[in-house]
Parts: sequence; C-alpha cells; structure tokens
Amino acid sequence: MPTIFHEAFFDHVKVFVDKYICDLPYNRDVISPMIHMNWSLEIADGSVMPDMVISVTAVEGPLEVVLIPFYRECALSETDDHVFRKVESVILAHPDVICVLVVLAHEAADYTAPSCDSTISKTLCGGTDSDPKPLTLKQFINLHTTPRSFGEPVMIGDYTWCHLSTVKYFVWVKRDDGSPINIRSQDPADMAYGTLVPEISMDAIMEMLKRGLTKIKDSFVDFQKELEPSLDCTALAEATVNAQTDWRLASKRIMGACDITAHRRYVAWHNACFTKSDDSSYMDSEQADSEEEPGVVSTSERKRANTSTLPGSRFKIQKS
Repeated sequence: MPTIFHEAFFDHVKVFVDKYICDLPYNRDVISPMIHMNWSLEIADGSVMPDMVISVTAVEGPLEVVLIPFYRECALSETDDHVFRKVESVILAHPDVICVLVVLAHEAADYTAPSCDSTISKTLCGGTDSDPKPLTLKQFINLHTTPRSFGEPVMIGDYTWCHLSTVKYFVWVKRDDGSPINIRSQDPADMAYGTLVPEISMDAIMEMLKRGLTKIKDSFVDFQKELEPSLDCTALAEATVNAQTDWRLASKRIMGACDITAHRRYVAWHNACFTKSDDSSYMDSEQADSEEEPGVVSTSERKRANTSTLPGSRFKIQKS
C-alpha cells in the first residue's frame, strides 16, 4: 500500500523519466512505452507491486512481448532487506530490466502512538470535552515546537510524531555484456549512491539515471528494428537525455510529507482514543511495507538484515 512518503520520494523522478520518454522520437505506431505506478509484476512464486515500472509493448498484434526496462522500489526501513530480496526476484523473472532505482528511508526511531491516557490526550483532544474532534492539518502543524528541518523531529504537544533522518537513493544500470543487474554490487561502473536527506548529494544518481535512460532508449531502437526491420531509427538512436530535475524542491516535498505523515498518525491516534473505532484511516508506512509481502511480519518482529551485504552499509559519499 503506497503512502505519502512513497509518492514524495519518487514524484520528481517520475516527472523526469516521463518527460524523457515522451520527448523521445520513437515510432508511436510501432512500440508503446508506458509508465505504471503500482503495476503488478509476475515473479517466480507469485507477484509483486512495484512503486513504478516502465513497460514496452508492440502496438500491433497480441502482446507476446512485454519488456520491463525500468523498475523502482522503496523501503521505509534501512535495516530490513526485504526490498532487496523483492528487487532480486523481479530481476530474476525479468532479466531485461536495464535500470533499477531503490530508495531506502529511515526514521530516527520507530514510531509508536502515545497512550490514550497521557497528557497529550488533553492537549491535543480538539473540539470540546463532550465532542472531541481531531485538529486540522493547519492547526496541528501550527503547534510545531521544533525547527522545521530534517535534523529535527515533527514534535507536537511534546511528542514526536515523525522524524525522518535519512533518505538514500541507489541506481543500478545493466552492464554492456548483458548480464543481469546485481543489486549487491557497489561497483561505481554500474551503480551510484546518493542522499536527499539530511544532505542533498544526488549528482552521481543523476548521471547514472541518464546512463540508464540512454540504454533504455537504445533498447527502444532494438525493439523497433525487431518489429519493423526496415524502419529508420536514426533520430531515436541519436537522441540525448536533456531532462533535469531540481532535487532541492524534491527535498522540500519530502519535508511536507513528514508534516502530513505526522498529522495522519495523530488522526489515527485520535480516532482510536476518542471514537473507539477499529477502522483507521491511515496505515503507517512500516505497516504498508510489511503487508505488501505475505511472508513478512510486522516491524517489531522482522528479522534484521545482515547489513554487511547491503549497498548502503559501506557505500559512502565522499565530501567535496
């Protein structure tokens, strides 16, 4: 189940990739590339729901070939490797994947709702004693008692409702020899690492994304020639990546997502404490990740990953 964080981490990437694909001079009557959000992909033991994929099919005839050149995934916990296992299963089922983007986000501490009989139930009750109503987003955020920055938690009523500490981006691009992507690789020849939170360091990510998109464009050329051997693909073959994205604005979008996440957690807590309803309007991000995979249990019960094999455990950005 996607959350506001899933959207915020990828919004700018989606616009960037979408613009690049739309601007390519591929033959619209021959191939049909599409960007999908939360589109089911078949794997060996079932199916997964990625945050985003690009599919490419032939326009005419039955869809005998569906290429998946681009795949992206997000995990809201840097100590759990279920996202890497998920990505590996997709690559195994779809070895034609050319570019993979993974985002790992981490909160400073696991969120737990405050007790219903705490002092917060009085200060953040809202409405009246006889008719308690949750504060609106504006009312709630206006009670912010800490500086609005990634180094500080969203603290309302002396309680931390959200504290995003890191957002890391990883991009892998398929090697020229055609071997499947190895997401455990830290080889800078086919992998890049960057951070958007707490510091913006995304140059390497942009360069690797452009390289991946160039290879995806080349795959469009090959697919067109396979379908229509006599087709002139010169313009497509010579096209370059000119699209850009503003990571500073992307980071601000994530800061806004922290406010919204904090408020949704507050509303869920308010409903549980004051309406006694089991129907929560908001599923926390960690719950969303755990429910996505049938074999994964709740955050508190998950087996922690052996981080020595994960890309983010030793890969550091050199300070300029």
